[in-house]
Amino acid sequence: MVKARRKIFLPGGAANTAVNTRSLGAEVNFLSVVGADDTARILRAALVEHGIPLDCVLEDSVRTSVNKLRIIADSQFTVRFDEGDTCDLRRESEDRLIASFRKLSADCDVVIVSDYLCGVVTPRFLAEMARLNEDGHMLIVGDSKDLKFHQFSNVTVVTPNHIEARDASRVRMKANEDISLDGYLEKVGWDLLARIRTRSVVVTLGAEGAVLFERGKPPLKVRARPIESPQAIGAGDTFTAALGLSLAAGADSQTAMAIATEAAAIATSKERTAAVTQQELLQRLSLVVPAGTTRPAQVLDEVVENYRRDGKKIVFTNGCFDILHGGHITYLRQAKALGDVLIVGINSDDSVRRLKGEKRPINPQEDRASVVAALEYVDHVVLFDEDTPERLIREIRPHVHVKGGDYEAEKLPEAQAVRDVGGKIAIIPLIQGKSSSLIIETIARITRP
Repeated sequence: MVKARRKIFLPGGAANTAVNTRSLGAEVNFLSVVGADDTARILRAALVEHGIPLDCVLEDSVRTSVNKLRIIADSQFTVRFDEGDTCDLRRESEDRLIASFRKLSADCDVVIVSDYLCGVVTPRFLAEMARLNEDGHMLIVGDSKDLKFHQFSNVTVVTPNHIEARDASRVRMKANEDISLDGYLEKVGWDLLARIRTRSVVVTLGAEGAVLFERGKPPLKVRARPIESPQAIGAGDTFTAALGLSLAAGADSQTAMAIATEAAAIATSKERTAAVTQQELLQRLSLVVPAGTTRPAQVLDEVVENYRRDGKKIVFTNGCFDILHGGHITYLRQAKALGDVLIVGINSDDSVRRLKGEKRPINPQEDRASVVAALEYVDHVVLFDEDTPERLIREIRPHVHVKGGDYEAEKLPEAQAVRDVGGKIAIIPLIQGKSSSLIIETIARITRP
């Protein structure tokens, strides 16, 4: 016997995409068709709770709304029961849906089609959408559970996961074929890009990130920073929402995919189907990774340019920050007081080892970056692998470069880079007796037998 302790009602599928889009800061119109039943009533209440208007939630009195019941025991998903009509809409409902889409699409920044094969996204709807976007003036993100069954055309990007991409492509791996999984995935991506009338294809890979395919460019893979004990339910909806909004805000495909990958990672850190907030995403994006890795730093470029357009004064400083102490806190607070935005460069683990020896760092780079990024004075953190921050300074072009200690500004290795970008150097004296090395030596002395 199974006894239910509680029921939690959450918007799923396309509704989850809409809720995530709203949670990330957009004004949302949710266009769909539901039945005249309790499931529809619960869904409407959830949409209102998330600030989504109901004007475009159309009703079909002879249709049963889709409802998916998950049974969870001891935090483990055990079984799912699906109810509701998934056949294509009746002609009358389909006419109303298409008429509503014509109106809405004329006055929106991005169209996100979330196709869960529940009968709302019909071949006729897709054909009409393609006709309306023959000139490509609309930004359309297509997320379908079966790209082979539903033919998308004249869309900006499609976002299948790796299984959906494999099933929709004509590429098949032969039993004796010597090819890596990455090589096979590359063939699949190019095949989809050739067959679907879309500018780009983004194949999502779960915890492994995503791969971008665009004509005339090599495939680009982006990985998100790892999440402990991830739960993937609904993460694809978050990815699609964040990708669409990033593109609508003017980001290029690579940057948009990087942002969407981080947003999806946040979703996997939450229990059940959940929305990611704009603040959560901004906080995670404050940990920007270095160039030259599979996780691009273009996000930082976008952020810095926005600050410049707004007339903000950018302050940059750098260090290992191996064991954070009061001296660091005072130093960073004083650095932030010299401008509007403080960006902190943190030496990677390899860089710290070269500078301080094989026994350092004590804390890995992800931990050091997370702790510094959590300080209220710090706006952004970026890891760098070189021994000096010269490359970062040339990329960020700070108005002020801050250094701690008794340095002479002109003798700093990065002094020329600061001059080249038109910045100034500020020296902040460090607090005597406060250093990570001293703390480590003290701990070693205390714990020594």
